[in-house]
Amino acid sequence: MADPNKQIFLWYGENDYEVFQQISRWSDLFVKKYSGLNITSFDLSLPGSKDQLQKDVKNALQVNSLFGSNKLIIFKNFLTKKMNKELQVLILETLDKLTDGFFVVFSQKEKPDARGKMWKELQKLSKKGLAEVKEYTLLQGSELTRWISSKAVLEQAKFEPGAIDLLVASVGNDLWQLDVEVKKLANYKKDEPITKKDVSLLVKGKYNDDIFQLMDSISEKNKKKALKLFNDQIDSGANEIYLLTMLIRQFRIFWQVKELMESGACPPDQVARELGIHPFVARKSVQHVERFKLKEIKDIYTKLLEMEIKMKTSQVNFEVLFGLLVAKLK
Repeated sequence: MADPNKQIFLWYGENDYEVFQQISRWSDLFVKKYSGLNITSFDLSLPGSKDQLQKDVKNALQVNSLFGSNKLIIFKNFLTKKMNKELQVLILETLDKLTDGFFVVFSQKEKPDARGKMWKELQKLSKKGLAEVKEYTLLQGSELTRWISSKAVLEQAKFEPGAIDLLVASVGNDLWQLDVEVKKLANYKKDEPITKKDVSLLVKGKYNDDIFQLMDSISEKNKKKALKLFNDQIDSGANEIYLLTMLIRQFRIFWQVKELMESGACPPDQVARELGIHPFVARKSVQHVERFKLKEIKDIYTKLLEMEIKMKTSQVNFEVLFGLLVAKLK
């Protein structure tokens, strides 16, 4: 758990599942202590006007607002070479004079640019005990096995010898999918130990078409099919946070892919290299974005981000919010 006495955090690394969980926990703490009205998130990796981004960041960093001075600002992918000097100076000046109740979180999968002023300043603040800087690496070997076992305990389930090894062989160390698969297996076996046979029967490979089928139904504006596929995911053990995160992640990729394709011919292998994503995901994304206009992708992505905030700041559940999103498809 993050130190509640600190106000500045940098969480980064290949293990983006645990980075996301950490941000979620910290957001929940902020909402309980203050409110959810002043949580703002920015992502530098998204296409768009850098001038507009700078203006929005400047407005968010203002101490005084209609909802008070308590704020949580989340900067995603800001410690890279893409950040311009003006934006960097703006954020650094704010870090130097944070008021009580004002928190700043930096997060990204990519390793921060070690030559950047932001990284150096955060390292300096960390040494003074004023900031938390933590790298989240991918779990391997016994560490991954312990993680799966602990998840099973939370779900009141237990694996037979060899079953966890088979699960890892099928899924790898993708904690997003492992989380779903453990829940699915736990629901399937209830009070009985989970066997290798159960894993073989229920667990799909790392890259499957489920999420893309849901994307298909959304892009086709097929409301009935979209709701059915969504409910199928819930029934199969996928939790709400997982589904929302996958949708946000995929529409962010769609946005980036669409921008690349509109700038000129861009085959899937080039998309994979440019965006640093798996070739399977690149190939599927290229197929799907042809069905969307860029504005549609941006609108859906924005609505998904709004849903993420609403889930943290109200009693409305994801099934209701997703139903509203689907209902607005035109």
